[in-house]
Amino acid sequence: MSMLPSGSRCVVRGIVAGRGLIKRLVELGLEPGSTVKVVRNERGPLLIEIKGSRLALSRGIASKVLVEVS
Repeated sequence: MSMLPSGSRCVVRGIVAGRGLIKRLVELGLEPGSTVKVVRNERGPLLIEIKGSRLALSRGIASKVLVEVS
């Protein structure tokens, strides 16, 4: 996800991380099948929109989220 430009829409296909991080991301709505919009991807954390909420993700965490561009 960390490589998508601002304004992109994508579908989460998987998360490559430990159980704790996966659980936390799922609690925030970031789970396989979810549609995500990348609001801002410039310097610093990514700002995404998912299920009507905005979340800031560090680049490290965003790079663990596998997506398919929609």
